[in-house]
Amino acid sequence: MRYKITFLLLLLAGVAFARPQKRGVVVDTVCNASLETMLRAAERFCTQFQMQSDSLAKWAYVGISEKEKEGSSDKPTKESRNAILLDYKDRVYDPVFKTGDLAIDIYVLGVRWWKDQHLGTKYMVIRPTNEPDAKTAKLIATYSGSILEGGEVIFSLHPIDATHTRVHYEFNLTFGRVLSAFISDKTWKNAVEWRFQMIIRNIIEFAETGTVKPQD
Repeated sequence: MRYKITFLLLLLAGVAFARPQKRGVVVDTVCNASLETMLRAAERFCTQFQMQSDSLAKWAYVGISEKEKEGSSDKPTKESRNAILLDYKDRVYDPVFKTGDLAIDIYVLGVRWWKDQHLGTKYMVIRPTNEPDAKTAKLIATYSGSILEGGEVIFSLHPIDATHTRVHYEFNLTFGRVLSAFISDKTWKNAVEWRFQMIIRNIIEFAETGTVKPQD
């Protein structure tokens, strides 16, 4: 009987660790602003993330710190919106090379699991060789430990006309094996995915109107 239980535990562990390490969010939409205006909004987000991430709460992060639904427990669960939270701390930014270093604490289910994880960032703008009028803004992140392996935010911008831009947005994050075992599809959807969908909506609203209004 003991061996059967051991086998079952190993099987369950194998299923957990089989969860994908890399997860992403992809949004295709149209911004009612010129390519250059949309690019400035994307650059504003990337630069502030690197050098003064607290400023993002005033526009790009509007609505992503929502509380749990009324009547739910104060303690986060694996299905809650606050199952995984990052606490931004010290930061260093090089404006010449557009590189940054951000120290973060990672909270899982309300408990700080990892302290002072360092997130290195590099921002760049690329002009696709086969599309001279298009531009791609990219923020690449690397992590200091094995908890998180890397990530990227990509804004692929294609002009439709002088006042409309087609936007292809990607947010990709690669978790370490330990953390990926915790993140089920439901946890990803409830705790992470919706936030990055809201961020791109906020960035586009800022490009179109110059501000972001709180969600009703």
